[in-house]
Amino acid sequence: MASVTRAAFGELPSGGGTVEKFQLQSDLLRVDIISWGCTITALEVKDRQGRASDVVLGFAELEGEGAPVQGTAFDLRKPVELGKHLQDFHLNGFDHNFCLKGSKEKHFCARVHHAASGRVLEVYTTQPGVQFYTGNFLDGTLKGKNGAVYPKHSGFCLETQNWPDAVNQPHFPPVLLRPGEEYDHTTWFKFSVA
Repeated sequence: MASVTRAAFGELPSGGGTVEKFQLQSDLLRVDIISWGCTITALEVKDRQGRASDVVLGFAELEGEGAPVQGTAFDLRKPVELGKHLQDFHLNGFDHNFCLKGSKEKHFCARVHHAASGRVLEVYTTQPGVQFYTGNFLDGTLKGKNGAVYPKHSGFCLETQNWPDAVNQPHFPPVLLRPGEEYDHTTWFKFSVA
């Protein structure tokens, strides 16, 4: 059974209004989302032993051109062990937009498998791109929930979006929202255990 609860989260400065927290909970997951920027503040999913734990999410931006990935360090179309992949290609991490095949319909974006816990995340979206960020600037000074410490590359983000700098690139998917048009994009996060 699924439930949704709503509560005050805090107040914005200078009388900017109340930020609310919405909690969506089911037998499979719990997610907390605040109304300020529609920010996910907690996301708990179960591992193969049925233990729920929080998954760390973050944000990043990057501008650039679209380019083929075949034969490069950016070719993540087949599964790789991320830490080893970064070492093999001498990468300091990812902070890049990956261009997806254009479609305004729901389409596959990414699949992540954590071998130790058995957790699987599949991402589907109506957006034409996904920003992949690997916690490159985490240095252990950031303290998380329950005193957790986040060293470099201890988390990652998959942020669906339009292509960066699309407003200035006529060959990129259109990004401008004109008066009277409706912004309508959806991202689905599907969690399972393998």
